[in-house]
Parts: sequence; structure tokens; C-alpha cells
Amino acid sequence: MISKNRNIFLVGPMFSGKTTIGFYLAKKLNMLFFDSDYEIQNFTKTSISKIFINGENIFRKIEENVILNLIERNNILLSTGGGSIESKILLKYLPLYGKIIYLKTSIESQLLRINSYVNRPLLKFNSPKIILEYLSIRRNYLYETISDFVISTDKRNINDIVNNIIELISL
Repeated sequence: MISKNRNIFLVGPMFSGKTTIGFYLAKKLNMLFFDSDYEIQNFTKTSISKIFINGENIFRKIEENVILNLIERNNILLSTGGGSIESKILLKYLPLYGKIIYLKTSIESQLLRINSYVNRPLLKFNSPKIILEYLSIRRNYLYETISDFVISTDKRNINDIVNNIIELISL
């Protein structure tokens, strides 16, 4: 399987399943699971939405620092924020500390999953479809470039995706 001192990082857009899949995958691989958004809230003692009030740049700097601290650990599975991939520092350091898996999803699937997440700061100012299309254009190339593996989450159940990832990282 995966060596004990290696980590797994899940990247991809919001609503791709990073947190849910990460939780189950970490459990199956006996790894410590971290979600960067949760860790940011824990570190700042406030919500992501409140941090965004001060500007996305401030949020991204906090996110970068939290992730840099986490990736130095061993045997972790980290679900990263969708925009973390835009950090040049994280693009440089994530590959040095573990395998990167891009959970790819279509905008249509994202829109189907969006209803249960009304508090996403990036979706508050415009049509969710327009924002998701814009973010896709801006970020999908980065996800693909940095990733060791690309897994589609469209129309697949969690168990199938988790088992697929385990097969890929075991090769």
C-alpha cells in the first residue's frame, strides 16, 4: 500500500466530494484525516465566511499556512480547499510531501450537490453556474498538472471511488 511516511492530498473543485471521500479513504487506509477548511476554522476560531469578509487574499494566506503546517506530518490524508491550488507555494510543496489525487467533477454534478451548501462565500455574489464555470476555467488545468491521479466522481458512489483510489495508489 502506501508507505507510512507518505501522505495523500485530495484536490478538486468545491462539491467534488473531497471531504466525504477523504474521510472514508483515510479510514480504510488507517490514516489521519484532515479537512483544510475545518482546520482553518479551528485555527482562526471563526467561520470561512467571516474570514472572507476581510478578503479572499487574507483567507488564501491563512489557508496556505495551515496546509503547509499539515503536510509536514506523516500518514495524513488532507482534503484541500478548491482554491488552494492557486498558491504557487502549495503547487511547489504538495508534490514533495505526498500523492495528489484530483477528484474531477462536472459543473452539472457540482450544481446538483450545491443545494446543501448555501454558505459558500464564492457563490454569494453571482449565479452559481457562472462562478463554477469561471473557477473551472481558472483551476482545472492546475488540478490536472499537479495531480498524480485523476478520478472522476460523476455518477459514482463513494465506495467505488475509494476502492478505485486504493487500487491506483497501490500500483
